[in-house]
This record gives sequence, C-alpha cells and structure tokens, in this order.
Amino acid sequence: MVVSKEWDTLLDLISDGVIITDHEGTILKANQAYERIVNRKPVTLVGKNIRELVEDETIPESSTLKVLQTRQKVTLFHENTEKDLVYTGTPMFNEQNEIVAVVNCVRDMRELNELKRTVTEIKQVNQEYREQLDYLRGREIKIEGLIAESREMQHVLTLATKVAPLDSAVMLRGESGVGKEVIAKFIHSRSKRASEAFIRVNCGAIPENLMESEFFGYEAGAFTGANKGGKPGFFELADKGTLFLDEIGDMPQELQVKLLRVLEDSEFRRIGGVKTVQSDVRIIAATNQPLEELVEQKKFRKDLYYRLQVYPIEIPPLRERTADIPHLIEYYLNKFRERYGTPTRISPEAGFILLRYKWPGNIREAINLLERLAIICSNGEILPEHLPREITDGLRQIKPAYFKEQLESIEFQELQRALKQHGSTRKAAESLQMSKTTFIRKLKKYEWQFKVDHS
Repeated sequence: MVVSKEWDTLLDLISDGVIITDHEGTILKANQAYERIVNRKPVTLVGKNIRELVEDETIPESSTLKVLQTRQKVTLFHENTEKDLVYTGTPMFNEQNEIVAVVNCVRDMRELNELKRTVTEIKQVNQEYREQLDYLRGREIKIEGLIAESREMQHVLTLATKVAPLDSAVMLRGESGVGKEVIAKFIHSRSKRASEAFIRVNCGAIPENLMESEFFGYEAGAFTGANKGGKPGFFELADKGTLFLDEIGDMPQELQVKLLRVLEDSEFRRIGGVKTVQSDVRIIAATNQPLEELVEQKKFRKDLYYRLQVYPIEIPPLRERTADIPHLIEYYLNKFRERYGTPTRISPEAGFILLRYKWPGNIREAINLLERLAIICSNGEILPEHLPREITDGLRQIKPAYFKEQLESIEFQELQRALKQHGSTRKAAESLQMSKTTFIRKLKKYEWQFKVDHS
C-alpha cells in the first residue's frame, strides 16, 4: 500500500495521532500529531516494524499487532506519569477480505479532559458575562421607581432577570412597601409577554363576596345587579399577559381552590356561564405575610403554596440596602421638582439623618415623606428641622464634624463600589457623573484619611 503526498497533507491536518502500517506491521506513515502526542519523530518510525517497537519496549503493547491477529478493531489504554493514551487500531481489507493496512489513531485523554475543563470554565465565564449583560440591559428598562444601586437589589434584579423569560410562577416576598410591584413589572417587561397586559390585583382590597366575579367574570343575568352584557374577569383581561396577585395571603380559601384549578387546567368558566374560557396567564404573586405559618394554620392551601412558590425572590427592606437611599432621594426629589416646580434639594445633614433612619414603611414611607418635604420647603433646601420628629429623635445632637466624617465615609464606599464594579477609574468616574481627575483625587484623599492598608 502506497501513501501519497496528498494523503500526507490530509493526515497532518488531523488533530489525533495517526500511524498507518501495512499487512505485516511495517510503518508506512505517522502524522505530525502522532509526533506531538508520543514524542517520536515520524522519520524515525517509517520503515520500521511495530514488532521492533514492542521488542525494544518503546511501546508496552501494540493495538496494530492485535488487529493483525484478531482481524478486528482493537482499543488499548496506555498510562504514564504525563499522558493517558488511547490507541484504536482499525483494519482495512481488500476485495479478497485480506488485511492490506491498519490505521491506528491515538488520543491523549488527559489532554482532552483538560480541554474539556477549559471549555467548561469558558462556558461558566460566558454565563457570568451573560448574566451581567442581562442585568445591565435590565437597568436600561425604565420602570417607575426602580432603584437598584445596592448590592442587595442588584442581586434581586439578577434573580428577576433569570426567571423573566420563562413562564414559571414567581413569589415575591418582603415587608410592606419594599417595591414588590416594581419588581413584578420589571419581570413582566423582560418577559416574552411584555407587549401584553400587566394586571395588578390587590387580593386584600376586594370584598370577599365579589372576588370570584372579579377574577373569573360573569355572564349577563348571572345575579341581581349584574351588567347586561356580562363582564370579563382578571384572567380574561390578563390573557397572554401577566397577572400580579398582590397580598396573596389575604385570598379566601374558597377562592384559593378555584385559583389552583385554573393554574392546573388553564381554563375556567364565568359565573353563570357554560362555556369554558381558556387561560394563558403568567402568575406573579406577592405577600408580606409568613405563608408557611398560614399553611400550618390551615389558612392557606399547601398545594397552592407549592404551585406559587416555584421561584421565590426575597426583596430586602430599605434599612438593609442603604446604598439605594441617596439615589431614591435624588430620583423622587427630581420627580416632585418637575411636578410642583419647586427646585428642592436636600442638605448633607438632613440626608445623613435619612440614611440613619430605619424606614419601617420602606420605600412607600420614603416617597410620602419626600413629596411632603418638596411641598413644605419653600426655601428650596430640606434641612434637619424640616424632618418629622419620629425621624430626627435621637439624631439632633450629632455634631457637624461627625456628619462630615460619616458623609465622607459613605462617599468613599461609593467610590470603592464603583471602581470594583466597573474595573477602571474612567468608567467608575463616568458612572458617578464626575471627572476622572476628581475621582482619583477623592479616592486618594479618602484612602489616606481612612488609612486604607493595601498590603
């Protein structure tokens, strides 16, 4: 058998090591990959017989010889301190069913496994980049009141971004006023249902005797006082879109049963109706109640709990994400400035007091307070004396020097956070809307001031 130059070129393009012998075991060709894997130059092999390599213990055993003996495909494993080699010999027959050549392929499994690990690591890095990109893209979506500069809220948005494209049920947990509806709208805006309806239902605000008709609608004449033409319910109005069930813990048990049936069967009937209505609705539920305790007390159905708790997201209270407070203040003061035409700003002392406040009513309380301050502060600046007593009690005696130190500490933390997040002083400065020179000057000043140790 003759191996042409064209075959030489083709074999050298293959990443596996290839060695070809004739019917007697004489080596006809070894490609460049074979040299790399077994560390033997092809010119030193061609013309030799495989039996010679076995006899001088260059190789412990030969799959080629076993192929010549058995006339079948043979695979052998050779291990040493550096490589885990797999040899696979395959016979080639002529028309008389005689072996004319043996093609032996060799692979370094240790090398392949290392490549596999590298590919896996690259995939993991790419996944992290995709999540970061999704998060950054998510920030571009303008949702009214969405403030997520803190690490805690960035984590919430990352979780929300992951589940948004899916149709899985989402359960938003957190205290009253933390912004569960804002996160629900964010999820809807990032979903494939974004162009369809987003219907919010406060389960605690609907009279119990009207809940079924509000959720499922009714036909004409279904009951006394019903509209002549009937009325669609929330499930019909939200068809192809998202139904946000706020305060789900306040839903009566009788309605819980019917809600579960709709979620399982994707269909329902209007009150007084006989026609089945198909339901294609994505459910996002929210509560500030301990549903697990309600389940134990038989006040909330366990099967409905598990149906809604597919993907829980815990939204932290405002006191646990203080990095959001300055941005929240700025956002709403700008909003009220546009609404009322009052150029309101907040003094550093008043801002620091609001940072120290625990905000039991969370964002809802903050919005209410900022709107009130925007109205009453006719001089255009919010000072500590403008703040209500429940906020300033215990904080009035703080010395101005302490205010300054604390404010500078907060600013230093923001500079460090921006630098860590963006990776360069230029990008970090841009994110904080300051020049690179100012950013570096302040960072160096605070590092010296707070004696940061870089060792």
